Amino acid sequence: MACALNFSWFRLGAGRLGRPAVLLATACATLSSIAGAQPAANEAAPLPQARTVAQAAPDAPRPLRVVLLLPLDSTMLRRAAITVRDGANAVFAGKKSEAVVSECGYGSDSAGNANGVAAAYARCVDASVDWVIGPLGRSDVTALALAKLPVLRPTLMLSPLGTTPPQPLAVLAPDLESEADAIAQQATEDACRKPLLAEASGALAGRISVAISSYWRERVATPLQQASLGSRDSWRRTAEGWRRDNIDCILFAGGGAVLSELRPYLRGMVIYATSASYEAALDRTVDWTGVRIADAPWLIETDRADFSPLAPAEALSPTLGRLFALGVDAARLVLVAGRDVLPSSFDGAIGKLALKDAQYRRQPMIGEFRERALVKVGP
Repeated sequence: MACALNFSWFRLGAGRLGRPAVLLATACATLSSIAGAQPAANEAAPLPQARTVAQAAPDAPRPLRVVLLLPLDSTMLRRAAITVRDGANAVFAGKKSEAVVSECGYGSDSAGNANGVAAAYARCVDASVDWVIGPLGRSDVTALALAKLPVLRPTLMLSPLGTTPPQPLAVLAPDLESEADAIAQQATEDACRKPLLAEASGALAGRISVAISSYWRERVATPLQQASLGSRDSWRRTAEGWRRDNIDCILFAGGGAVLSELRPYLRGMVIYATSASYEAALDRTVDWTGVRIADAPWLIETDRADFSPLAPAEALSPTLGRLFALGVDAARLVLVAGRDVLPSSFDGAIGKLALKDAQYRRQPMIGEFRERALVKVGP
């Protein structure tokens, strides 16, 4: 004890220091009796009483289980699938406490294929899964919607089905028809005096042309003149005839290669196009200055605050950029939904989205090419 150690310094017997020794001994005895009535300094303080069950803090919510059902084993669709996956993972990487993500790859869905989409779904999806994102191809979406599966969980499919999907399936898919509507609407807002629909050859061009014609017929009183592009050696002569007829706006239905060759003959005319025309990198569109396009906001408002943190490390072509944006939107939608229903509206990377009959309709953004940049038109 400390008092005994200090007292040993004064063990000097009787004499001049004897009285202090006696006094110190008395004081030490008194201190010892006081110390005995209190806990020792190095005794642990009593622990606070544990909470009862009623007082216990609630458990943290269980993270969502999300399965990415994509054609990662398909020769034709593998690159597209990887890009969609990367877009989704760019979102999930910052939400690790909210979602646990697993990949489920599949290949061709030919009849009886054990690696088809339906077999992959049955293999990877059980009752504990909260969301499935995919499949990607149109035929795969149809196959999944028709499949008889042991377990069917909320699923966000990434291609159009063509009909209302059965519950609990839903559709998120970019489409040319919404872009055709958007450029037709923009042409009317820009007060084109004498517009013309120019259609190139091919199935995509045909879809765009039909959608523009339908929009114009239903919403615009004045008729829309139409023309099919002939052989390339006739384009100059054709364009000169349009100019003599005072055509001031061209609603173009076709691909990027055709538009690039046709563009020099259309000086003085405003051209409206869809994403089907925008396939090349921006540095190859210098001659497109003034062309207006309906496309994904991801490609037009690249510096938007909610886009910048998700941008891929490598530069992507416009086509792959749209697929990356599709993955971004799919991931963000299921995170917003959680274990509830999908949001009825959403400001997405592929456009403004509105849910109707379990399918997202989108409103793309209008941009304009200016030198080597694509900028938003309007507010």
